[in-house]
Amino acid sequence: MSISKFIRYFFLFSVCVFAIPYGVQKIVAADVISEYYVPLFLFLFVLTTIVYVMSFLGIKKGGQTSVLALLGGLTLKMIFSLAMVLVLLLKSTDNQKVLAGNFFYIYFLFTLFEVICLLRNLRDQNKM
Repeated sequence: MSISKFIRYFFLFSVCVFAIPYGVQKIVAADVISEYYVPLFLFLFVLTTIVYVMSFLGIKKGGQTSVLALLGGLTLKMIFSLAMVLVLLLKSTDNQKVLAGNFFYIYFLFTLFEVICLLRNLRDQNKM
C-alpha cells in the first residue's frame, strides 16, 4: 500500500473514528468526550501518519532497516502518545477517566490500522 493510498484510507477511517463518540454521546446522553478530544485526536492522527511514512520507507530499504523502522516507529509513537496524554491528564482536573478512555480508544484504533497497513506491505514484499 503506497503512502498516498494509506493517507486516503486513513483519512476516511479517521473520520469514522472521530464521529463515533459524538454519535454515542447523542444516543446515551452521557459525557463520553473530554474537552481535549480534538487536540488529542489531531496529535495522534499526525503522529500515526509520520510513523507510517517512516516505517514504509524503512520497509522499502529492506534488510535490518525494516525491522528497526517498524519497531522504532511504534515505540516512538507510544512514547510521544503517552507523554501527550500525561501532560493532558496533569493539565485537566475534570473527568480524567473520560480523557484516558478517549486516548486509548483513538490510540489503539490508529495503531491497529497502521499495523494492518504495514503488514500488507510486508506481505507484498514476501510475494516477490
